[in-house]
Amino acid sequence: MQLGRYRLDEQVGQGGMAVVWRGFDTQLKRPVAVKVLHPHLHGREEIRKRFVREAQAVARLHHPNILDVYDSSDPGSEPSWLVMELIRGTTLRGFADAHAFDPPELAAACLVPLAEALEHAHGGGVIHRDVKPENVMVREDGTLKLTDFGIAAIVEPDEKFTATGQILGSPAHLAPEIIEGKPATPKSDLFSLGTLLYWLSCGQLPFRAPTPAALLRLIMECKPQDPRMVRPSLGDAQAGIIARCLQRDPDRRFASAAELASELTAMLLAAGIEKPREELAAFVRAPEAHGKGLRARLIERSLTRGDEELALRKTSAALAAFGRALSLDPENDRARAQVERIHKRARRARLVRRAALGASLAILVGVGGMRATSMLRERRVEPQPPPPVARIMPPPPARPQPEAATPVEAQPPQDEPEPEPPPAEPPPSRPAPEVKPPPPAPPRPKAIEVTLKPRLPARLIVDGVDRGIEPMFTLSLTAGPHRVVARHECCQDFMTTLDVTPGTTRYPIDLGAPKPALVKVAGAPANAQVSIDGSFIGTVGDLERKPFEMGMSRPFRDVKIKVGDRAGSGRLEAGRETTFDAQKLGGGR
Repeated sequence: MQLGRYRLDEQVGQGGMAVVWRGFDTQLKRPVAVKVLHPHLHGREEIRKRFVREAQAVARLHHPNILDVYDSSDPGSEPSWLVMELIRGTTLRGFADAHAFDPPELAAACLVPLAEALEHAHGGGVIHRDVKPENVMVREDGTLKLTDFGIAAIVEPDEKFTATGQILGSPAHLAPEIIEGKPATPKSDLFSLGTLLYWLSCGQLPFRAPTPAALLRLIMECKPQDPRMVRPSLGDAQAGIIARCLQRDPDRRFASAAELASELTAMLLAAGIEKPREELAAFVRAPEAHGKGLRARLIERSLTRGDEELALRKTSAALAAFGRALSLDPENDRARAQVERIHKRARRARLVRRAALGASLAILVGVGGMRATSMLRERRVEPQPPPPVARIMPPPPARPQPEAATPVEAQPPQDEPEPEPPPAEPPPSRPAPEVKPPPPAPPRPKAIEVTLKPRLPARLIVDGVDRGIEPMFTLSLTAGPHRVVARHECCQDFMTTLDVTPGTTRYPIDLGAPKPALVKVAGAPANAQVSIDGSFIGTVGDLERKPFEMGMSRPFRDVKIKVGDRAGSGRLEAGRETTFDAQKLGGGR
C-alpha cells in the first residue's frame, strides 16, 4: 500500500481511531511509522481536527523524549494520516505488565524523562491532557517517548492556558479540575504523572472503581490509599512526591514539571542513583537482573549511610537509613542488628537520665535540708547563764587572837566561776556528688587535599559554601560524605554526595540536564518556514514572537538549519539564545 512517497509494509498497531503501519519513506530512505485514520471516521470533523491538532502540537516541539512527527496529510485529504518516528519497542503499559518496577526507585527514574518532556511541551504552549501508560513508548535502548498529542490543548505563545476543559482522555488518569469542566493547565498533566508514578510504584492505580461514574467520584474526592500500605518497600520521600502530585487543589501540586523532575532527581541522588536515565536504560535491557542488582546496591547504600549518620551521632537519620534497608530486605541481619543497637543505646540513655534525675533530686533535698538547719540555727536564742546569786555563808568560828596582834579585816568570800557551755557541734555535712569529667572529644578527621573537576567551568557549592566559578577546584576536605552542587548556565543544577576517601584525590563533577537552546532567525520574511535537521519548527514570524526551544542532550549541538530556500549549519548552546542570519546562509539547497 502506498500513500504518496510512503510505502506501508506491515500493520503494527490498531486503536479505536486509527491504524498504525510500519512504513518506509522512499524519498529520504528511512523507516517510519504511519498512523492512518479509519475510513469510517473520516467524515467526522472533530476526529479529523484531532489529527491536525496532533501534527501541529508535535511540530512545534523537539525533545529527545517526545515522538517526532515528520509529515501529515492535508486537512481535507482522504485518508488522513500522520508520518512519525518509528519506535522499535513497546508501550509502557506492555512493558510494566511484563516487568515490575522493582525496586520502586526505578518508577521514579522512569518519571524523570517524562516530566522533562512535559516541561518542554508546556514551555511551547502545549498541554498533553492524556498522559497514560499507553501513550508512552519504551524504545529497545531504554529511551522513553511521549506520544499521542491528539487531544492536546494548544495555546499560542501570547495566550495563557485558558483552553476549555473537556472530559477527554483516560478517566483513571484525569485531573479533578478536568472532570469539573475547568480549563486544562500544565498542573493537570502533573496530576496524570502522579497517577502514573503511583501505578509504576505500587502495581495498581490510585483510583479504582467498577464503573466510570464511581471512578470519577473517587477522583473528585482525591483520597487514594497511602502507597506505602500497598507496597511497604516504597520510601517515604517517593510517597511524599506522589501525594503532592495527587493534590485535589492544583495550587498545592508542584509548581511545574521542571520542579517535579528536580525533586525526583534529588530523591534518587539521596538513595544512591546519580544517573536515572542510565539506570532506566539498563533496566529496560535486562529487567530482572538489573532490578536485583540495583536493589542490592540501594541496600548497601542505606547501610553505609546509616553507619555514617551513627558516627555523626545523628540517631534519627541513622534509624531512617537502616529502616530503608529493612524495607528493601526485611531479613537483613546487619540493618536489624544496628536498629536493635540504637534502641538499646536509647534505653540505656533513658536509664542514665532517670538515675541522674534521681541524684539531682537527692542533692536538691540535701541542700534544702542543710539550708533549713542553718536557718533554724540562726533563728534559735542561745541560753544565757543566770546572774550570780549571793550565797550567805555562816561565819567561821572565832579563833583566839594574840593580844598583841593587830586585828585583821575579814575579806568577803569570792564566787567560783561558772564553766562555759561547750560549743554546739555543726550538723554533719553530706559529701559532694562526684563530678565526672566530660569524655574527651573525638579527634577531628584529617583533611585531605582533593581536586574537583567539573565537566565545564562551573560554580561549585560544597557543603553550603560557594567556592566560585573555576575550571578546577583544589580543596581541603575531610574523609566522608560532602554535599556538592554544580551550577552552570547551560544546565540544570547538579546535586550529588561526594564520598571523599583516603588515597583518591581527583573527583570529576558532572553537570545537570542541559537546558533548551533558544532559536531565532533574522534577515528573512516573516512567513518564511524554518526547519532544523529536517524538522519544521515554525515561521520566522513565530520565532520572532517566541524563540523556539530546542531540546538538548548535551551542552553543544551542531545543526543544519533551513530558512525558506536558504540552508546552512550552525551551533546551538544549551541555555542560550542563538539568532541565525538568513542572509548568511547558502541559497538553492
